[in-house]
Amino acid sequence: MGLRKLDLALLSLGYSLAFFDVFNVPYIENYSSKEIGLVPSALILSAEMIGYVLGGLINGYLSARSGRRAGLIASSLTIALGSSLGLTANSFAQLFLAELIIGVGIEGEISVVPAYISEMVGPDVRGRSVGLASASGFLMSLVVGPLAVLLNQSYWRLLFLPSLLLALVSLAYRLTLKESGMWLERRGQRLVWDKGALIFLVIWFASYFTGYALFSTPVFELIRQNGLNDSLAFTYILYGDPLGVVVASVLADKLERKYGSALPNLLTAVLMALWPFSSNGLAFLALGFAIMFLQGFKFPMMYAYTAENFPTKFRTFGFGFADGLGHLGGALGPLVYALLSQNSLSASTALVGSVSAVSGALILTFGLKTTRVPLEKLKG
Repeated sequence: MGLRKLDLALLSLGYSLAFFDVFNVPYIENYSSKEIGLVPSALILSAEMIGYVLGGLINGYLSARSGRRAGLIASSLTIALGSSLGLTANSFAQLFLAELIIGVGIEGEISVVPAYISEMVGPDVRGRSVGLASASGFLMSLVVGPLAVLLNQSYWRLLFLPSLLLALVSLAYRLTLKESGMWLERRGQRLVWDKGALIFLVIWFASYFTGYALFSTPVFELIRQNGLNDSLAFTYILYGDPLGVVVASVLADKLERKYGSALPNLLTAVLMALWPFSSNGLAFLALGFAIMFLQGFKFPMMYAYTAENFPTKFRTFGFGFADGLGHLGGALGPLVYALLSQNSLSASTALVGSVSAVSGALILTFGLKTTRVPLEKLKG
């Protein structure tokens, strides 16, 4: 409709910088703890989480009122500013502020890019196009780890440099972008609340609750209980995530996205209940890999699907509200898992996994069928 392949590639490149910052936080937290202390460094992730909430609300609203192009430019500027602060950080306060600002930019990016792409491509390639941007982001997980190990304790601040450079390149390109035609047609409309935002808030909250819990301490304890090396086994399991993203991106226009979004959340609940009872180490690894595959698979589907379930005028604010506030589930899940695992690791794994089923059930109950349907025929 209005997006060339080159435009999509450059948007995906910019989108990848958001996920570069997501994946580098654990390494920054670890390295910085040697300089600023363990407790202050742990607050860095909290700062980014707070930024997610603010970024979804602020940039989602900005993009709804002033246009998608304004939101895309704002997210690049915000990430560039936060990365600059991180690159020169010499105190906990500066590092905390850097991650807070980066978090605002990350969620600002996530709330606008899927919506913009969805509005600028035809219905037959909408899922695949959003999936390509998502895949470029999640594949950053394969880059960040080796880079963090290479930079090590001495040069960890340079982990902020790639996101700064990518943000500046993206900013230069986005200044030339065309505005979304769908938004322009509705520019004069009032911004009217859509009750679907509350439903999708719960959907994302529940999905993030389980998803982030899979990166917490009890998972490593579960690995050790099965007689495996925790770091090596988790690394193997983790590779299921980018594979799931790639597969979902390829299939996004072949499957009905309502089911492609719901089933990974439902199946995650089932597999997590079975996971602690694996018969041997190989079965444990296979189940863990499958769980992470489902976690990766859900994102391209759910990003495209969430944007499709809101009317054009409300789309970016609805997405930012649901996904931004939904990240609070990601903050709560690891904490609940850690507390419950002190009594029973197997029961707590099943319980934390079951929250994901809430997400799947809500999608099946309230979600629209969207694959290959023009946005104008969904919610306008």
